[in-house]
Amino acid sequence: MNQHNHDGVTLRPLSEADLPLVSRWLSQPHVAQWWQASADLESVRAQYRPCLTGADPTEVFVIEVAGQPAGLIQQYLVADEPEWAHAVDATGAVTGSAAGIDYLIGEPAFTGHGHGTAAIRAITGQAFGRYPDADVVVAAPQQANVASWRALERAGYQRWWGGQLDSDDPGDAGPAYLYGIRRPG
Repeated sequence: MNQHNHDGVTLRPLSEADLPLVSRWLSQPHVAQWWQASADLESVRAQYRPCLTGADPTEVFVIEVAGQPAGLIQQYLVADEPEWAHAVDATGAVTGSAAGIDYLIGEPAFTGHGHGTAAIRAITGQAFGRYPDADVVVAAPQQANVASWRALERAGYQRWWGGQLDSDDPGDAGPAYLYGIRRPG
């Protein structure tokens, strides 16, 4: 189920063996600033094991650049995450069914080279295929995370909303932008 694209970026399903790497990525200053997630291995296992077993329907992938693990990207139906669905609905920017994505480039050497944009393009096509009822795919980076929202824009996403999300998730603290892309056709 690897997804390739012309930019040398591959998405492969996250495995248990990747969790120490995810822990390291979440502790990187350029990631921790935005993700606000516990980076210790126990917390990472607690967060991602349900995705690995299918108990959590979120599908998580490792972003690889030329075969080297570079980051993490995930897709899900917004409706499967009730608190997040409420936050997205409260923006008034989305009608119909939405898929969501979250992403990070964890390896500092791979930041700033367009790999995030390539991964976003890959997961967007994959999400529309995986969730046939989803009309849009959305992401909500913090306004101050310029690299994140610029990657979305380069991948074809449009800014639909800006403001404070109605969310208790620490990663949603501060003003955010809601970006979206409509299903082609």
